[in-house]
Amino acid sequence: MDKKKRFQIYYLLLSEGTTEYNLFGYLKNRFRDLFEDSNIKFSDKVQIPSANIFNGKLNGIESFTSFNSKYKSIKRQYKDRNEDQKIFFILDKDLDDSEKIADAIKKGKDIVQFIEYNSEYLLLNFAGKKPKKPCDFRSLKIFRNYCKDHFRTEFTKGLQPLRRRILRRY
Repeated sequence: MDKKKRFQIYYLLLSEGTTEYNLFGYLKNRFRDLFEDSNIKFSDKVQIPSANIFNGKLNGIESFTSFNSKYKSIKRQYKDRNEDQKIFFILDKDLDDSEKIADAIKKGKDIVQFIEYNSEYLLLNFAGKKPKKPCDFRSLKIFRNYCKDHFRTEFTKGLQPLRRRILRRY
């Protein structure tokens, strides 16, 4: 008996930055068989140079205002997309405006998945580095900067000697 062709669901994938993009890529690769067997397809081919969006990366969000400006550009660029094509955001939940951003995305009939608290915090936890929690800081901005710095410190140590060797060759 022939297998019926399933209706495909397409998602335009937009991540906050490279770390979130790589994390999603890892999970998609790790569960490749499930993705291939599903009717869900992702595309990161979102390119809007005027909004600094390349390969589906928003290249950072600092507030609702910065997100909203990029979101409006995305909605304008993809206003004629099919109803079966959704916009799927992967964002860190370390902004004071995170809930406001989520409301705007849902109001626009798109989908958001937040990483609690942020991707650097998640990866530090996975690696057993025991990062501090947001309640240990006066603001989420200070917490976010701490996570990024701690992540760089922990995961670029081994790269420094390699970088020096490569640079010496040139």
